Amino acid sequence: MKADFIVHLQHNWPLAVAAAGLLLYIPVVLVTGTFFTNQGNITRKNEPTRYWRWVALFLGLLLASLMVIFGSYFLSMK
Repeated sequence: MKADFIVHLQHNWPLAVAAAGLLLYIPVVLVTGTFFTNQGNITRKNEPTRYWRWVALFLGLLLASLMVIFGSYFLSMK
């Protein structure tokens, strides 16, 4: 990794931490089959539609945060 990218992540640390958290949380959810929320767990077995909707939402958030991180890095290079 280039040093410039590390500095970019340090300047945008809140989004980098959120993306890292999502990168860790999504595999846990997929392996366990349970989406943990503050209002109760959503299991893939009992509520598959709600479960996959939450997984899709979090994947969208991860994709958006990674796009912002990499997009802002590449735009700052110009």
